[in-house]
Amino acid sequence: MARLGNTFNATEHDTEQRDYEELPNGDYQLEIEASDIVPTSTGSGTILKTTIVVIAPEALKGRKLFNNYNLENANAKTQEIGQRQFASLCRAIGVDSVEDSEELHFRAFTAKIGLGKPSKDGKYPARAEIKKYYFPDEGNVPEPAIDANQPQPAAPVTRAQVPANDNRQAAGRPAPAAAAAGGTRRPWGSK
Repeated sequence: MARLGNTFNATEHDTEQRDYEELPNGDYQLEIEASDIVPTSTGSGTILKTTIVVIAPEALKGRKLFNNYNLENANAKTQEIGQRQFASLCRAIGVDSVEDSEELHFRAFTAKIGLGKPSKDGKYPARAEIKKYYFPDEGNVPEPAIDANQPQPAAPVTRAQVPANDNRQAAGRPAPAAAAAGGTRRPWGSK
């Protein structure tokens, strides 16, 4: 048992449950509010995981975006891409060198957010990701705004769209040996 120290009244808090929606495409002012260094899934590299919060546009203030930077990786191409992305983040923030990721916390930067691609295996839908960092030293930082044209969300797959599993024999194909012998064999061995 763990005492809370005082009485928590749940009725004093908003408990509305909202469906999760990706951030719409657009230019955002953002800041990193948390970060962590973790090993890659194979243990042969290092990833900087960041939790990024929207500062502007005001209508989306407080929404979060999660981004990872592959700082060290056994795959040279993957490492080069990750380090280039991290260097772009640092430049957008105005930092030349970093020893501790907390040096990047709560420092505003502007980036273009866009919908990425779903995972190749189809397990994960497309998610919002950083497409471009804007650099103050180039003078190209736009005002935060949502793009007028947004991608259409993919329609969810329904049962009616998925073909039913048809275990009947195709015409002209011989029946399996067990069925031809007058019995059916289950894959686990019993009749």
